[in-house]
Amino acid sequence: MKHLFQAWNEVERRILRAHQLFLLLDYDGTLTPIVARPEQAVCPPGVKSILEKLRDSPRAMVAIISGRALEDLKGKVGVPGLTYVGNYGLEIENPVGVHRKILSPQRRDELKQIRKSLETSLKAIPGIHFEEKGPILCLHYRNTPREAPGRVEEAVQNVLQGYSSRWQFSTGKKIFEIRPRMDFNKGKTIKELLHRFSPAKVLPVYLGDDQSDEDAFRAIQGQGIPVQVGPGMAPSAADYFLRDPNEVLDFLRQCEIILKN
Repeated sequence: MKHLFQAWNEVERRILRAHQLFLLLDYDGTLTPIVARPEQAVCPPGVKSILEKLRDSPRAMVAIISGRALEDLKGKVGVPGLTYVGNYGLEIENPVGVHRKILSPQRRDELKQIRKSLETSLKAIPGIHFEEKGPILCLHYRNTPREAPGRVEEAVQNVLQGYSSRWQFSTGKKIFEIRPRMDFNKGKTIKELLHRFSPAKVLPVYLGDDQSDEDAFRAIQGQGIPVQVGPGMAPSAADYFLRDPNEVLDFLRQCEIILKN
């Protein structure tokens, strides 16, 4: 995997040749640094400014694709006129409107029971933080003792045994997510966003930092530019990497300069 700026000549050529650039951007860990609690991850002013400029470019489209709930994501980024994808694709807002996949009352009740059982199982572990994201329950353990993650995972597995046909869990950076068993991920969502465009005219660029972004990297392999942000995950489907959100901002600024000329 190459550092994107060390391979800048080849990347710049592809952007220059593109009829339109489609920037597909993760939020946490990509546009903003990872923080102790999710509500603290506010979009930096410099990032907002460049997103506004790219939004207004006739040669660019911008989508923010996150595991956050849609309204939370929009509130954190705060830039109107973008495409926002929440809960990995279960919620989408674009200029056409808002599209949501809603849980049935039975599934909502099950998720409440799952949370109640987990709160009981994990009450002895300090630092656990639950985040409800509509159809997804997120369990943050970043602020727990060092030995806690194994106990947390064991508790999640035990609680979900009775719901295994309808619910599953996934892992991320210091989180466990309880998700409905449905066919959705960031990669599938990106394919849906791209299907109405000719591959010859649109260059998709995806930037993300987490395991959930691997589906997105694979979705644009061969057609676009998949970029991993942060310490490398091995193996990864990304072709390039950037070290941190500061380098992401530098890249977005370079894109704006290229598209303006």
